[in-house]
Amino acid sequence: MKRSAMITYAVTGLAVAGLVALAAPPVIAAVTSSPHSQSTAAGAPKATLHPTTSPTPDPDRVIWLGDGISVKVSDLPKGCTTYSKIQIFDVNGHSYGRLVGDAADRGPSDGATGTVNRDTAGNIVGYTAAPGDNTWSIGDRLCTNGLMLGRYNHVGTDPGDHALQPGETMVIRPDMNAEWVPAG
Repeated sequence: MKRSAMITYAVTGLAVAGLVALAAPPVIAAVTSSPHSQSTAAGAPKATLHPTTSPTPDPDRVIWLGDGISVKVSDLPKGCTTYSKIQIFDVNGHSYGRLVGDAADRGPSDGATGTVNRDTAGNIVGYTAAPGDNTWSIGDRLCTNGLMLGRYNHVGTDPGDHALQPGETMVIRPDMNAEWVPAG
């Protein structure tokens, strides 16, 4: 087959497909609206409006925190639309920490009734514990990773670990210029 004939067939096929696509929506609309149609005063059928539903959240959707760190939406604490995590990293044998992502205060809850501390720009930088507070609940309240929050602040949940004391302040947003020393 000659090249010009192949091009002609291809263009014709695309044109026919385009015409079919243009004609299809009215046909589909007419078919789908007729079982649910009502008559108007003039006698013409009127389609009944159906409420739209919001899309089902995708539990496999990922929120990117930055620096190649991500978290699945299904792994977020209930009600969190953002997430953060303290990342501990080493530079020339010295450890530092930083907050990757955004912490968000969702308000006091069981195990997290303390005070959220902010800097002048309004960023969450720390948390002052109240009686009965624990790192996991504080992490859920602030949409941050409770395990890394406890690790960075040397607070644990296992017997023998340092327990969070009322009035104790935990770092939420580490100063990247301050060296972090592991508990020991």
